[in-house]
Amino acid sequence: MRVPLAPGGLLVQEKAGRAAGVVADLARQLQLRLGCASVKVSLVPLGRLVRSFFETFDADVLIPGAPVTYDGHTPHFVPLFNVAAHWVTRADDGAQAKPLAVLERQGQCVLPRSVSYGADFDALVQRLDAQGRVTWVRDVLTALRMVAARRVDFCLSSPAVVYSVVGAAGYPAYRLQAVAGLRPLETGALVSRRSLPEPVQLEVVAALQAMVRDGEVRRAFARNFPPEVLALEPLALVKL
Repeated sequence: MRVPLAPGGLLVQEKAGRAAGVVADLARQLQLRLGCASVKVSLVPLGRLVRSFFETFDADVLIPGAPVTYDGHTPHFVPLFNVAAHWVTRADDGAQAKPLAVLERQGQCVLPRSVSYGADFDALVQRLDAQGRVTWVRDVLTALRMVAARRVDFCLSSPAVVYSVVGAAGYPAYRLQAVAGLRPLETGALVSRRSLPEPVQLEVVAALQAMVRDGEVRRAFARNFPPEVLALEPLALVKL
């Protein structure tokens, strides 16, 4: 079974040529649960990862992923954890910090173009953009640097992403507050219906669901993120 991973933050890291981080932990737990010595975890660029799962069928499991249909292929989706967008502002603004209601009505925002936390988030961003209040940038690090430099009032991101980008030393520089009314984005694993026989597909789905029920997903996050970050995430690890 082939489980390629694309490095990105603390979900997937490369350490001494090996995959590490939350998703790598989950891939190895899946291997243990299946009792399958042939599970191959490899590191590949993001573009190749997507092509290998949806076009060339050289990948059997894709983590993280969201429900999707691509060229007539609707893989199994197994929800593993939730993430939610937060207002990200400077922590040292103190009494000068603008109330959230003012940020939502008037604040200037910075966002990476590729980020989405679901339909509710997209609707909020479209509203801000229509009001001319969004500066678009390439990545989260650039967005956070603009917040730190007071070039904008806030960005929108998740605690886990912010921590992954700036690390333990940089994280306290930011204040994160949940965006009221936004439903968390359900994130999980995609299991191919094309590269695996149906009995194997169902076995993999059942193993992933068991990992959620048994708390293995939460433990994988706890091994990679400090409590103050996880306390803000809804991780609301899906109850199955």
